[in-house]
Amino acid sequence: MNLSEEQEIEHLYKSFRKPLFQFISYKVSDAHRAEEILNDVFFKAASSIETLREKTKVQSWLFKIASNLIIDYYRKRKENYVYLNDDMLLSEEVDGETIYDELNCCIETFLCKLPKQYSESLKAVYLDELTQNEYAQKKNIKLSTVKSQIKRGKESMKSFFETCCTFEKDRLNNMSSCTSNSENCIN
Repeated sequence: MNLSEEQEIEHLYKSFRKPLFQFISYKVSDAHRAEEILNDVFFKAASSIETLREKTKVQSWLFKIASNLIIDYYRKRKENYVYLNDDMLLSEEVDGETIYDELNCCIETFLCKLPKQYSESLKAVYLDELTQNEYAQKKNIKLSTVKSQIKRGKESMKSFFETCCTFEKDRLNNMSSCTSNSENCIN
């Protein structure tokens, strides 16, 4: 790097440090990480300043470098997590059945108690695995109507379950157990 490039990087640092740091801090909540990413932005800029074709677009170039480094940061963080599939999360069994198996017996009963349009929408989308758009086209109704029916149906189903059952959740907010409130049950 010659003296003029070094001066140019110094000028870029003085001009864009603050707005870049604000941008990075907004995307990355940890101030120390944001500072590291900011330093990496200027390191990359210094090592590839000669590739910048149009000097008038330097701001967008720097922000693009920052965006790419932020994406890299989150990719690296993502690799550090261990993802559990549903079987692992629900491995705790109650009397040989998972919690969902226990609740499954109530679903059909609750669906029958819903207004017809709500139960049909829920069955089509969640049991028959149609998309909401496919179901709307099949029934020749507006997509917004289907969305409303599904939302209201889900709210009613949730209310039915909350009336019939008491749920306990683990520290990850997953259902860990379910107890039937037989006196309140809608069955």
